Amino acid sequence: MAYNTAPFHGRLARTYKNGTAIDFTDGWSIDTTLDMADTSRQGQAWHEGIAGQAGWSGQLSGHLVMGNTEQIALVNNLITAAPGTKLTDMEFMLDSSANGLYGNIFITGFSVSAPVGDKVGFTATFQGDGALTASSSIS
Repeated sequence: MAYNTAPFHGRLARTYKNGTAIDFTDGWSIDTTLDMADTSRQGQAWHEGIAGQAGWSGQLSGHLVMGNTEQIALVNNLITAAPGTKLTDMEFMLDSSANGLYGNIFITGFSVSAPVGDKVGFTATFQGDGALTASSSIS
């Protein structure tokens, strides 16, 4: 299957853990970075650099439903006696087809907000472990 040729719409995006949708999410973001080492030297008018390692991180948010098996796995991953367990096979789908990003993550933060007059929400921040892969054939 090939990648789509029209813009993605956020309402179709989903997150999956081990092939199971994490229900009640309302958004996610992923940031990729590249380490750069400065190789500039005297006499140059412009900076010069050399590429290092790539990395990625992001966040996932939604309406807190702790009875959802995949959501409670995110909570328990950090709020346990032994935090720091790698979550493998995370999928960040861009549409209802098979376009998405996937990789392994560590949960680095989990926050809950409970505003009066609105739903209780959560935000989980994560750090990617290893390569982030773009695919048009996930799940």
